[in-house]
Amino acid sequence: MGEVNDVLMDYLKDNDRFADLFNAILFGGEAVIGAEELYEGSEVFVEGLDGKTIAPAGVSSSDKGGSTRKTVLRTRDIKKWLRSGYGLRILALENQNLVDYAMPWRGMNYDDLQYGEQIRRLRRENRAKERLKSGAERMCGLRKEDRLAPVYTLCLYHGEDPWDGPRSLKDMMDFGQNGERWEKAFLDYGIRLVCLNEMMDYSCFHSPLRELFGLAPYRKDKKALKEYMEGNAAYRSLDEETARAASVLIGMKDFEAKKEKYREEEGYNMCTALREMVEDGRAEGREEGREEGRKEGRQEGRQLSYLNVLEHNIPTEEALTLIGISREEAEEAVRLRKMGKL
Repeated sequence: MGEVNDVLMDYLKDNDRFADLFNAILFGGEAVIGAEELYEGSEVFVEGLDGKTIAPAGVSSSDKGGSTRKTVLRTRDIKKWLRSGYGLRILALENQNLVDYAMPWRGMNYDDLQYGEQIRRLRRENRAKERLKSGAERMCGLRKEDRLAPVYTLCLYHGEDPWDGPRSLKDMMDFGQNGERWEKAFLDYGIRLVCLNEMMDYSCFHSPLRELFGLAPYRKDKKALKEYMEGNAAYRSLDEETARAASVLIGMKDFEAKKEKYREEEGYNMCTALREMVEDGRAEGREEGREEGRKEGRQEGRQLSYLNVLEHNIPTEEALTLIGISREEAEEAVRLRKMGKL
């Protein structure tokens, strides 16, 4: 999935940051979710090729007859259980570095797998404890009062290109000509999409996510990025984990090797790091330009020598071997001579 994806996954597994992300997106920054109420819940679902979930990872997928069904794995990037008072909720995060044109279906599928696992657990418990009383309860395996833990999924897109994919299941549908009635009657399923390359209200974040996410829209414009960072004092004292994540997000390749240069008291000055990265990039660009110039000079010299040899009535094949020039370069030399450019 790429370095940025891996770093963000690791960074957002922290309960404080995870809670801050969901509080910002779901509740406008209100502290509804407490970090101390979160528990690790990531798991792998084992799914049969017929689309039926068999069991979470670690549970045998063999049926009662002993035969093994072919399976595929469905994993959540990050999933946490929220236990607040007497309530239980499931919070899940999907990281995307590329646009996924099936994302609404994929998100719906993940949520469906989670609800399906809860229903299977309830059915097992109800039958084992003989809780089912009416015919309707015995038929479906659930009691009238049984309830599921709600699932809340965020899709965090950190790619640099604009998200041009669907944002709901309806966006994936073809309702045909004059399909307005059918579209209106369609039961939609949306995704909560967070695009880091789009500006957002960063005041909703109350952790260093504010500084980290604030960098993303400027990644393609180093001048604007420099102005943004230098105008915000927080970037002169980032904690190490945020500084490392920021360096990967903006393409700073050697932060880890040079980080002690940027350390100032309790934090890391990323403004200094960025200025150095820009200067290194300019120097690298100048060197590449000089090298390209040297290459072009050698090529032009070979082409001129080839044309001079041809003027002495030496056969083409012999001229190619004598000068050590490729046929493509030789043909280009002739073309440029005809145009008066060589």
